[in-house]
Amino acid sequence: MFSANKNKTPKNLTLTAREVDFDLQQEMETNRYWHSDDPVTTHFFNALQSTFPEGERFFIDSARDVQAKIGKENLPTELKEHIETFIRQEAYHGRHHESWTNALTSLGYGHMEAFSDELKTMRLWAKENIPAEYRLSMTTASEHFTASMAHFFIYRRPDLLRGAAKPFQQLLLYHALEELEHKAVCFDLYQQSKGGYSLRMLGLAVSSFDIMKHVSERHIYLLKKDGLWNFTNRIKALNLIWGKKGIARQLIPYVLAYTKPNFHPWDTDERSMLMASFGDVIDTMGYSSQV
Repeated sequence: MFSANKNKTPKNLTLTAREVDFDLQQEMETNRYWHSDDPVTTHFFNALQSTFPEGERFFIDSARDVQAKIGKENLPTELKEHIETFIRQEAYHGRHHESWTNALTSLGYGHMEAFSDELKTMRLWAKENIPAEYRLSMTTASEHFTASMAHFFIYRRPDLLRGAAKPFQQLLLYHALEELEHKAVCFDLYQQSKGGYSLRMLGLAVSSFDIMKHVSERHIYLLKKDGLWNFTNRIKALNLIWGKKGIARQLIPYVLAYTKPNFHPWDTDERSMLMASFGDVIDTMGYSSQV
């Protein structure tokens, strides 16, 4: 049980589902390598985001199914409200990522659609065959991963956001903002479901393997499609992910924090630092009054 994991959600936390649009296709058509004119970094983000549309639907399914199993009437009022907003936020996020994938498909990366269909098949199979608590354990771990990514970009590699073309930078920051807001919602729901530590660790192992597998195969596909999966770019990709300042390498401490028996997502609060680092961009999107 999670008796040691007290709810540490800040009292001043407000979750807001912001319905906005980003013109990614036009930018992509005129600037195919929209991150620092670098195909390796650009396609890493293209690959990462393409796993999210079905992933976010998986998150919504698992949260809804566990909530229904527990019974809404048995949940704290604040948590019920947070679950509702979390679902709206993730639904909007899914649409953005689907538009991003569609833009890639229209540029000639046709297999991206097949990748999405594969994840949809897996999601629907899981909904029918994997118990809701198991799916929620994977969702909770995945939400920790996305929050860790936001933490990493804010504190360690802000250049990875600053180097993106404007609409992509805005979208990534918009998602980081909302991922931080709702980072504990599924975790708190998991505690309400009386999920145990062993299942939480299983969810971490499965989701970590799943993310690495799907992002890697998409990243390689996109570079191969452009005829750029050569020795030089293989080394660049390896350094981007596993080098001294590599994304995966520097994420490891944040991801491993999840293994602490008394871990809670709000052990860290990145909201002020997000505004300090990227308030100029967030201001242009009109979100400051909502943060």
